[in-house]
Amino acid sequence: MVITSKNALNIIIFLILLAIFISAFSNSYTSHSLTNLAYVLALGVDVGENADIKLTAQFTRSDFFSPNSGSSDESSNLILVSGEADSIYGCLNLLNSYMGKEINLAHCGAVIFSEEYAKNGISSEIYSLLNTEEFRPTTNLIISTCHAYDYLSNVKPNLEKITTNYYATFSITNKFTGYFSDSTVGEFFNTLSVDSCDGTATLGGLNDTARNKQESSSGSDDPSEYISSEKNENIITNPDNLTAGSSSIQGKRGAENIGVAVFDNDKLCGELTATETICHLLIKNNVGSFIISIDNPYDKNKREKVELNIVPSKKSKFTVDIDNNVPNIYLDVNVQASILTLEENIEYEKTSTLDKFSTATEDYLKEELNNYFNKISKELNTDIDCFSNKALSHFNTKNEWENYNWKEKFPTANFHLNVKANVVSGQMITKT
Repeated sequence: MVITSKNALNIIIFLILLAIFISAFSNSYTSHSLTNLAYVLALGVDVGENADIKLTAQFTRSDFFSPNSGSSDESSNLILVSGEADSIYGCLNLLNSYMGKEINLAHCGAVIFSEEYAKNGISSEIYSLLNTEEFRPTTNLIISTCHAYDYLSNVKPNLEKITTNYYATFSITNKFTGYFSDSTVGEFFNTLSVDSCDGTATLGGLNDTARNKQESSSGSDDPSEYISSEKNENIITNPDNLTAGSSSIQGKRGAENIGVAVFDNDKLCGELTATETICHLLIKNNVGSFIISIDNPYDKNKREKVELNIVPSKKSKFTVDIDNNVPNIYLDVNVQASILTLEENIEYEKTSTLDKFSTATEDYLKEELNNYFNKISKELNTDIDCFSNKALSHFNTKNEWENYNWKEKFPTANFHLNVKANVVSGQMITKT
């Protein structure tokens, strides 16, 4: 076989490229092997004492997943590392130098900002995180009523062995309670990219056990030691006023999520209670079922309550008209309800009885939705339900829309509700 100069040149080029490829792959493998990476489970952002940001990273020991691991409780293997700098990247670089491993955000399940920090704006941090190649837009976004460090230190899963599984349940839990929203970093980024819609985040905090633990000096991890026999005046049980950090929940996992954090552009401006959160999710079609408590229509003194399980029977729909520059928002809500608390001497199988409960349910939902609309439009002036998307159709050009100034007009909006409720008796019992 005769090797020409051309063939020889091709062989040489091939060998050089092969050597470069092998060298590059070898270095990448060495520096990015699992033993050289520290996977972050969650990040917490607080206002720093000595710099702009105090960043807390939550890790789990790498040997936890080993067959020889001595503990079946991941909470005992969780590690929190904090550092202060003037930027997210500055903090991550500082933590990298301490960990001795390269920090990786590919498995980050949540980013927690404290309320104190979020009031000053979080857009810079959101942009920076999404600019990181391995960071996922589906990462949960939480605003904590306590320090983000305290929230992370109290994340101790009860029913999940792995903490990342706990963060993954957020998208499931809110579907059947309606008490908090499943908000992600990517969704918040999308609202920052438009001028008409405002962003939200999950509202987190500490439960009663963790709050008492902070006030106790015993240092024990036994939740029973922090349960006071005296009445706690700071505990809220009515969902109309309930938010994270005020519940009566007692348990080993000290972190809780109740309510929605509301933003004006990138700054935290308010909170939604559990009941207001249900209204928000009902409009956004992001809830599968929820429980409400209405006045018993058969109690003339309106002292007795009846609990119902509500399931949307159709997707909620809204339209927007503009009349004399004033937005008119029309909302259709359709639900089916099952009576949970049954009483004697009421014939639940009768149509007249169920119609009475249906009317009471419609009245309740109308009142709560009107209260919700007054809060977001007049008190907070934030369009977190993106009603503006429907209003856009009334304007031919971008300049016309910008000149209309939706932000200025939204507080003047009139809301027209059409609520239909079909109440059925309990799942098993129809007559008492």
